[in-house]
Amino acid sequence: MFINADCPENLKVRYASSVFRKRALTWWNGEKRKRGIEVALALPWADVKTLMTDEFCPRNEVKKLEAEFWDLKQDSGESLAYTTRFHELSLLVPHMVTPLSRAIEKYINGLPLHIQDTVLGSNPTTLEEAIRLAATLSDNHVKAGTLSKKGAKRNIEKSTNEPTKETKAESSFNGKKRKGKNFSIITPATPLAQVAPTAFNPNKKPYVGTLPLCNTCQLHNTTYMPCRLCTNCGRSGHTANICVLLPELTKLIKLLFLFLLLSLRVVLVTSVETQIISGTIALGWSL
Repeated sequence: MFINADCPENLKVRYASSVFRKRALTWWNGEKRKRGIEVALALPWADVKTLMTDEFCPRNEVKKLEAEFWDLKQDSGESLAYTTRFHELSLLVPHMVTPLSRAIEKYINGLPLHIQDTVLGSNPTTLEEAIRLAATLSDNHVKAGTLSKKGAKRNIEKSTNEPTKETKAESSFNGKKRKGKNFSIITPATPLAQVAPTAFNPNKKPYVGTLPLCNTCQLHNTTYMPCRLCTNCGRSGHTANICVLLPELTKLIKLLFLFLLLSLRVVLVTSVETQIISGTIALGWSL
């Protein structure tokens, strides 16, 4: 910036502070308020750079950049993205790539193993030489399929899923050919045996055992045992203790017994009254 503007040394601070924006401008206004405008503008450019580094690049942020630079690796075939981020971090933490031999070693260590040995074996003397060789090898491995780029996989899947013109023509021809040979033979239907519909109870659980179904009681019994016969109602399939007619039969018996008692009482009362009347008449005749 200073070279293009041909700025002298004593005006570098004035020229640089004129392009400050947002947080940088707020910080510089605070420095001028604290030191005074004339004193702040008279500071050497080297001192201002030190103040800016302390303000905008604290040690905790520098540690984060160092950790990111230390773990920086090329993601498969993304050579351009790796090289761009390598240059950015080299400017932010230059002590990690000084001297030049350390920068070349750091760049090669972040390459994939497919490329790393080849670039290291070429013994590059400059960082640009290592970058060009790594980019060429990455493109070759992407073409071979050993490395991949983020947009390449989607394009490959799209090209494989889309049929070519020859495939479409062949499929349409086969379709027409199949339509020409597609005919059916109508045969008379074979009458099926009529099966009587059975009542379906959705609340009844299906039988899952192994006993055969009895045709008499429609229950699953063993073959050597007779069907269960109710002594109450005379029907098969259940016993008298679970017969649904048992309560009604008991009630009927009670009513019949009560009726018999009432009938007996009426008969006794009638006979007694008859005897009394006969005795009274006999006594009257005797008198």
